[in-house]
Amino acid sequence: MKKGLIVGITAAGLAAICVFLVGSIASKPKEYECREALRSSISENVEVTGNIKGEYYNTYYAEVSAPISEYGLKVGDQIDVGELVVSYDTSDLSKVLDQAVLNAESTENTMNGQIAASNKNASIYNKAVNDSNIYMGLYAIARQANDQINQSQYQENWDIANTSKGIEGQIAEKNKTIANKTSQANEKTEELLKLTPGSKEYNDVAEELSSLKDDITSLNKDVASLNGALASLPPTMLSPEENAKATVNNNWMQDITRNWNESTTVKNQYEGQILNSYQKEQLKNSYDISELSVINAKEDIEKAAKGVVSDFNGIVTESFVEKGAVVVKGTPLFTIESSDDLVVSVGISKYDIGKIENGQRASVQIAGHIYDGYVSEIKRYAQVTDSDKAKVEVSVKIKNPDEFVYLGLEADVTIYTKEAESAIVIPFDGYYADDKGDYCYVICDGTIQKKYLSIGIISDDYVEVLSGINEGDIVITDAITDESVGKKATAK
Repeated sequence: MKKGLIVGITAAGLAAICVFLVGSIASKPKEYECREALRSSISENVEVTGNIKGEYYNTYYAEVSAPISEYGLKVGDQIDVGELVVSYDTSDLSKVLDQAVLNAESTENTMNGQIAASNKNASIYNKAVNDSNIYMGLYAIARQANDQINQSQYQENWDIANTSKGIEGQIAEKNKTIANKTSQANEKTEELLKLTPGSKEYNDVAEELSSLKDDITSLNKDVASLNGALASLPPTMLSPEENAKATVNNNWMQDITRNWNESTTVKNQYEGQILNSYQKEQLKNSYDISELSVINAKEDIEKAAKGVVSDFNGIVTESFVEKGAVVVKGTPLFTIESSDDLVVSVGISKYDIGKIENGQRASVQIAGHIYDGYVSEIKRYAQVTDSDKAKVEVSVKIKNPDEFVYLGLEADVTIYTKEAESAIVIPFDGYYADDKGDYCYVICDGTIQKKYLSIGIISDDYVEVLSGINEGDIVITDAITDESVGKKATAK
């Protein structure tokens, strides 16, 4: 009985205690890890690793073809600006210069000789042309004089021929009439033989016959007169005076023609021995080429005498020749990279290259030493790396390198892509994002509230808040969900 009572009381007491404890726990605020929103500098970084190299590099090439008399560079050697690092043996170049000078003198003499001969030939040719023109004029004058004589004689002969032809025509016509009348007279004579003399018919025929004979006699006189006129015509030939003039003119033309032919032969002979402008230009070009050879030979000797001098302080990264080697112009000798102006060459992925700009501040860490730097160059092409990922080469210049910075060494680089001073920041652990935007949870008046934010720079540790909360607000950094919004809470 007592035992049962005790048990009953105990159970009831326990139940009351539990209700009291649950109520007490439910009304007690939950504690969370929190941080205040505060003002601080913040930056967004891109961290990469690259290799140190000279910002400037140069491969030196032989400027002359000659043996190397002095050379002792090895990879890794330090070279000071203005240092003589290669010397040449100039003996062969001196021989080349001597030969070039002799060749130039010979070419000049040849050019001057050919031009002088051409000028002499041109003088002879011009005289022959002038003589030929004079003889041509004289021949024309003599020919015109003879043509005038011949023309006068031609006209005279023409007139005589026409007169002779007219007389001969008349003679032929009268001879024809004589023949007809003689034929008629013969017929009348035969007729008389058949008639009785003294008869009337006989007397009529005899009278006709007598008339015919008279006509024939008159016609023969006319023919004789015409033949006399024909015989009295002047001869068709030059007069002695005209013949003398024509003879003189013909002799003159023969002399003129002979001299004319001689001058024409000389003209044709020397015309081909005169240099034209293109041939003279070719001679001048040959001479200029020979002179250029002299100039080049002198320049080669001057270059060889100067040797090869470094343009800047640097480190030898490649060496291609040795002392005693005979190099030709254009042979690579050595390569140096600047030891004063140093950069770290890094590869930036497609995810970060959009953040990189020239001039951005950077920090370079080399074997425990930290140096200030900045982005000095962004290449405009991407190269595939060993990981088969294309990356853009970016150069970060080291501002004040010292003896601990070695070419080819690996360096860790932090590029500050975005930076802000005195910005309101919250811990990255208290930053969330959903479809509606960026937000965080804060404790305000003892309860949990959700605050949507406008954010700026995001670093590994902090997030810049442009609006949404104020400096000093308590931001919860523990894991939390929207189910806790409105509940009581306190910072640990």
